[in-house]
Amino acid sequence: MRIGILTSGGDAPGLNIALYSFIRLVEKRHEVFAVFHGWEGFIDGTVRRVTSLDLLPYISMGGTMLKTSRRNVFNDGDADRLIKAINDYNLDCVVAIGGDGSLRASNEAIKLGINVIHIPKTIDNDVFGTDFTIGFDSAVNAAVSVSESFRTTLMSHERVGVVEVMGREAGWVALHTGLATMADATIIPEYKLSLSSVIDRLINTYKTKHYALLVVAEGVEVKGDIVTAGQSPHSNNVGYRLAELIEEVTGIETRAIAPGHSIRGVAPTAFDRTLAIKYATAAYEAIENGLYNVMVSYRGSKIDYVPIPEVAGRSRLVSGEWLKLYELYWG
Repeated sequence: MRIGILTSGGDAPGLNIALYSFIRLVEKRHEVFAVFHGWEGFIDGTVRRVTSLDLLPYISMGGTMLKTSRRNVFNDGDADRLIKAINDYNLDCVVAIGGDGSLRASNEAIKLGINVIHIPKTIDNDVFGTDFTIGFDSAVNAAVSVSESFRTTLMSHERVGVVEVMGREAGWVALHTGLATMADATIIPEYKLSLSSVIDRLINTYKTKHYALLVVAEGVEVKGDIVTAGQSPHSNNVGYRLAELIEEVTGIETRAIAPGHSIRGVAPTAFDRTLAIKYATAAYEAIENGLYNVMVSYRGSKIDYVPIPEVAGRSRLVSGEWLKLYELYWG
């Protein structure tokens, strides 16, 4: 068989070891073609044979050796070129590693008659149908490290600090960062709060400890006294805005930081590396068993498969037991 593999959407720690482990298994019996710059590589012709040795130097690094792209190639003009390219390379299957947007792309590919296996990755952890995505654990650990370093200066100067982390629609990174650091307040898009209640919490905390730490997801907006999910697809610098409002109301010196993309480019944690290997192995086994058009998933500590059409276009937001945990500490 001839198999293509690509990474698309935002980069995430763990992509390179996923690529390496998949290719290492597949190359024993099949030909593997790396598609550079996501699905766009089929249009631009950046496709070439690879071996696991090509990926070996990158397995402990963040980012993706295959590069990536968010370009939508599934419009009318590009779709014909995409199918022609796949036919020209005589590919039997395409393995796509991506987040929720890339999952929609995989579903579009299925509609065109392309055999697809999807491996979920994104630091946002918002891909529906799986508990964990490649890159999430690494990003959270990086955010925790930044937050704890920030906290030492807050303690030294007796300040309030705001850490803005990534997460436009889903608050998973903020939630786990807040829990791991035992932040005094955490704000996520899934839970509407009043700004006054957040500030009151920080004031009460400050009276006791003489510093306070707030973690907020970038997708949150301040609308009057309400802090809720925003509508912008990009960060609106809510962390800095909250810092200004907190200092204005309390008179307490307040600082904000936004580690942003730096938490996306770190080396993958051991958890993300082993998760990537498990996903890659499951993708290989799906090919050997003739199972296509599925996403590899991790649910209830078990690796499984879910049909791509069932999960494409849906987002996994903070809910259930995780939302109850959030409410218990900060609701």
